[in-house]
Amino acid sequence: MSKITRRNFLLFSGVSSTSVFTHALRKRKAPAKPREISASQPHCDPWIELKLDNMTWNLNLLRKLVKVPVMAVIKANAYGHGLVETGRHLEKADIDYLMVGKLQEAFLLRKSGVSAPLLNFGPFTRRDAEKIIRSNISQSVFQENVSALSQAGLKLGKKAKVHIHVDTGMGRMGISFRDAFPYLKSVASLKGIVIEGISTTLTEADDFDREQLSRFLSLCQKAEKSGISLGFKHAASSDGVLELPMSHLDMVRPGIALYGYYPSEKTQKEDRLGLKPVLQLKSRVVDVKTLRSGDSASYHRKYMARKKEKIAIIPVGYSDGYPHNVIGKAFVLIKEKRLPLIAAITANHCAALLEKNSTVSPGDEVVLIGSQGKERITADEVASWAEVSAYKILIGLNPLLPRKFSSG
Repeated sequence: MSKITRRNFLLFSGVSSTSVFTHALRKRKAPAKPREISASQPHCDPWIELKLDNMTWNLNLLRKLVKVPVMAVIKANAYGHGLVETGRHLEKADIDYLMVGKLQEAFLLRKSGVSAPLLNFGPFTRRDAEKIIRSNISQSVFQENVSALSQAGLKLGKKAKVHIHVDTGMGRMGISFRDAFPYLKSVASLKGIVIEGISTTLTEADDFDREQLSRFLSLCQKAEKSGISLGFKHAASSDGVLELPMSHLDMVRPGIALYGYYPSEKTQKEDRLGLKPVLQLKSRVVDVKTLRSGDSASYHRKYMARKKEKIAIIPVGYSDGYPHNVIGKAFVLIKEKRLPLIAAITANHCAALLEKNSTVSPGDEVVLIGSQGKERITADEVASWAEVSAYKILIGLNPLLPRKFSSG
């Protein structure tokens, strides 16, 4: 077993940025929020910039393609983009529905004034039932605890709104399609419930997706023939939206595409829609150092200068969500030039190798994800360096990083 030291505690402890966010939601009455910054406000921390007009652009492209209502997936802190601000922006864009993956996220949106139709796709407990109804939150159901929602609805004089989730082969959340018909009948008989929709999740395996849809639609047809009103049928994530038009049904659930990224390498290369990334990760140079031959940088002296070199110290590390395993592949943008990262990335710092005659100085802007002049680094590119998906890069960004919201 490797020795745990102060330099790798955060990395090996398993404390992710999303777990920090969830912990804050659970422990605080008023959850910690990322600081919003302006262009003129001085700051030394790394920050996230969000071009919200790009999100509107992406949403409109998706609407034009599918021609059915859109349920925007804003789970996991809106894929790192900021839950509340994203929810507010999409509400202004007349989104048909919002979807989150945790009940705490749903409650936070309501507390923050977001009133758009909202589905909690994640679990709930019986003690949550009344608050769910009072908060006008629709709840995904597939277990017997749906009866608690009915009882709470009858008590409050309001029907609980539910979407029944069916497992057609994902092997995750949902009632098995083989057992779902009796469950549908049971839920439909509850007097404190209204079925607002029925859903499934596709595995994104092309041939099997079609089999899943067949299972799902056969179940829906059987239920409707028996007189059960199912409301919206929905199955398609961003992948289904782009790759399987037959999965669009009555509503679609795009996530990553809303934020300007494609769900697979294939769709990324095709770039059928012309999506625009919403998020940029930036920082500033805090110091410029000159290394002599034999000098080292970072822990374990894993980087050794072979000649006189200049390096820029950047206050971004894996505690901010930037991947630690990209040295030898990663670049950042400074003064519109791609510069390689060197040495070990630590919790709070990384270092870029500067050109021999560089004029980079403390305070200069650094782009880790985003554009600078004609140069660009996407989350897809960072993900390829880290050998993960763009989903993990975006969702893994520290939710407490300061944010700047802009148009255009």
